[in-house]
Amino acid sequence: MRRRLKVFAAVIWFCFGAALAQDRPCGLSPSDWCASPVGDPCGRHKTKAVCIADNACHGMRYRGESVIACMFDARGFASNCPAVGCVRAPGR
Repeated sequence: MRRRLKVFAAVIWFCFGAALAQDRPCGLSPSDWCASPVGDPCGRHKTKAVCIADNACHGMRYRGESVIACMFDARGFASNCPAVGCVRAPGR
């Protein structure tokens, strides 16, 4: 009986963890690199450096917690927070 209870608890824990991982929106973790909207040409850039080099693109803003507020420039890149993706500049 005790073994069954442990297996049941492990299954519940695994399912709960998998559900949480799927529901977490991209951009809340500093290590995220989020997909751009479908058809966005800036989605081909896979690093911050390559995104910065393309003047038609902006950085996708990090939305996670930070000890101090992120200081973003005009193109959405912060000096003290990570970029978590690359998107087309508004109006382009």
